[in-house]
Formats: sequence, structure tokens, C-alpha cells
Amino acid sequence: MGGSFAGHRGAGRGAAWSYDETMAGFALYYLLTDRQRNDKANPEILRLARVLHRSGGSVYMKLMNLRSCDPNAMAHGTKGLRHASKHEPEMWERYRQEGDVFLLRCLQTLAGFEIADGVPSARTGIYADNARRAVEDAGEDIPANDSIVESVTRKLVLGEKSPEGTERVATVMTRVNQSYFRNTLVRNYLDTCCLTGIHLDPLLIASHIKPWKASTGFEKTNAANGLLLNAFHDKAFDRGLLTIDDDYRVHISPSVAHNPPNDQWLFRFEGARITVPAVNPPSHEFIEYHNEHVFIGA
Repeated sequence: MGGSFAGHRGAGRGAAWSYDETMAGFALYYLLTDRQRNDKANPEILRLARVLHRSGGSVYMKLMNLRSCDPNAMAHGTKGLRHASKHEPEMWERYRQEGDVFLLRCLQTLAGFEIADGVPSARTGIYADNARRAVEDAGEDIPANDSIVESVTRKLVLGEKSPEGTERVATVMTRVNQSYFRNTLVRNYLDTCCLTGIHLDPLLIASHIKPWKASTGFEKTNAANGLLLNAFHDKAFDRGLLTIDDDYRVHISPSVAHNPPNDQWLFRFEGARITVPAVNPPSHEFIEYHNEHVFIGA
């Protein structure tokens, strides 16, 4: 893990954050939605504050400064708060270089602080739906009464002690990355399907343009590698039955037969232009990859 947790006591109001504390904050940043990070009374923010013996405001400010260095948030013109430390940009640079290896260390650091401090398990359940929608294909359920933070940290600790630890940790990391990726796209696309305009959050999927398995660690969470689609068109896009071109116009695979249902649900969108977000629009590099390696052409 990131360092020594036993006997950790925060240095008090206004004290500088240690590197390990910032790692724990980085892990929490990844686990929360943008709205949750902006809520100073958020239970998970207050929970970390108790763990680190800091104020909730201190944790909130740390999250805001981490956000100011987030490549996916910088396009929004986000500015950090005053008195930011050098640790925040270091977190993002290490993640860029090390990917999931570093993020895993941060999550383990967060878990280590909680275990050393004996903080009771959070049973709020208010984040379970966010995580569950983000990771429907991750292969593991989240108990209904778990918060996403508890679910992640508990599985990391159990994973270290169980024979299937490697598989468990891989599932956890998939969950964390997918949750962060979806949260970013929901914000960019205003919680609306970019093809149909559907505004029903449980039906919206964060679709990777360059598939997850083919993407590098940093590409997996790059908002420019994503589309927010409804579940049906997400599956069509993922299976290569639908794609977009460099002008963000839709094309349906010639392998799809014409019949009334297919015409209604697929071919009616042929040539239509998706709604493009104001920030982090789909990258032409990823679109090219999808057209060459995923889309079923002529």
C-alpha cells in the first residue's frame, strides 16, 4: 500500500496533506460523480475526513484541486482552489504513466487508512445504483446496501486474501474505471443519448469508441473515447452494426437486413448527426479505429 497507516492522525486544520493522504483522496475522486464531489456534506467525503482527522471542507478542497488537474475536466475550464499542492498534478501524471497499477495503489491506500482507523462500514447505499449501472458487464454484483466506496475497498482487501484475488482485483479495477468513465460522459452529454435524445439515465450506457480491451489504461477513461448511447444502440455500436464518421454522422452496416423493425430502429438514423458535446468531443483517432476494426463494412 501507499505507506504506514497505523496510528495515523491528521495534523489538524490547515495542515499540509501527505502524499499518501492525497493518494487516498485521488481514489475517492475516482469513485464519486461530479455532483457528489461538489457536495460538502456527502457521506463519503465526511467519512474520509473522519479517517484522516480532517474537516470535511479540507477533503472537499482536495477533491476540487484534483479535479482542476483532471484531463477530462480541464476542457470545462475548471480552476483549482487556492493553496493547491504539487501532489495533485503528480497524481494524474503517475496515473498517465502507470495506469491501473497506480490507481490500485491509491484504492489500497484508501482502504488501508480506513482499516487502520477502525472506521465503521458505511451502509448508505446511495451510490450502489451508480456503480451497478456503470458495470453491468463486470461480472459481479454489488450488494444493495453497500456504498460504492465500501464495495470497492472491501473487495480489494478480500482479494488479497482469496485464491481468486487477481481476478477479483481486475473486476474491481474495471468497476472503478467504468464508473469514472460513465460519470464523465454523463456530465459531457448532459445525461442524454447522443443519437436519440433519450433522457432516461438507467437506459444510458457509456460506450467506448475504441473498445475497452484494445485501449490503453489512459484511453479507457478518456472522455474523447466515448459516446453516451441508449442500451440498444450501444449494443449495435459495440457489435459493429453502427458507426459514425469524422463528421459525426451515423452509418449502418450493410450486413443489416432491411425490414420494418430494422428500418425503424436503425436505418432511420442513417446519415443523422449525433449530438456532439461542447467539451471532449469524440476523437477522430478513436473513430478511425472503430471504423477499421469494429464496424462491419461492405
